[in-house]
Amino acid sequence: MTATVVLGPKTRLGREVVRRLGAAPVLAIARDAADVSAVAAATGLGTLDIVDASTGKLGARVAELGDGPVRLIVAALGPVHPVKPDFEADLAAVRRDLDIVDQVLGSGRPVEVVLVSTVIALAPGDDRRYYGGWKSLLEQLLEQHTARYGAALAVLYPGRLRSGRAAKPWQRLHASYDRLARVVLDEDTAPGVRRTVGADSRIWLAVRSISFALRSLGLSTGRQRNALGGAHGGGATGSDSRE
Repeated sequence: MTATVVLGPKTRLGREVVRRLGAAPVLAIARDAADVSAVAAATGLGTLDIVDASTGKLGARVAELGDGPVRLIVAALGPVHPVKPDFEADLAAVRRDLDIVDQVLGSGRPVEVVLVSTVIALAPGDDRRYYGGWKSLLEQLLEQHTARYGAALAVLYPGRLRSGRAAKPWQRLHASYDRLARVVLDEDTAPGVRRTVGADSRIWLAVRSISFALRSLGLSTGRQRNALGGAHGGGATGSDSRE
């Protein structure tokens, strides 16, 4: 049976993953001693199923967790959205979280990593470039870390998430936390998979692609006009200089 380790267990997704696992082997990661009680309160797990990563004992706890491969669910990594940009604080959070990932990868067990990113990482809007840029960079860094340990990485790109049933028609486009948790834990979410989750994430990509294509066409047309104008102006200058 695959044992599951959850980074970001206090998030709505992390809590849903823990709930769906039931009695299956699971280990929730607390970032420091003060975080242990908060993780317990959020997930309902006992302290034996929670590990304080700051003690350096995470790798040993993962090595002892169940049998077979380990699936590391990364439900939270680096900057949280929405926040006011704070590069130094965000960089410190990224370094801390990547060190936690490395402790799991270095446990000596075969590890499969599932990163829950966001569709904004693939196509950020103008007001989401900072957040989307971090998410895109984190995916690349995580890919480097997993490759270093010979581990596998799958990435999911959800759009907006909802709780429970869709109360309004347009909310049916959004994936639920329950559905995302099922996808995260599904054996079909194989190593190397990159996929969107939710109809709205696919629509967002389509709209952003069309917008990018139109803007690119506009830029190309503008450059052609400028080139033609420059060529005409250059001819006049040349004639003037020869005179």
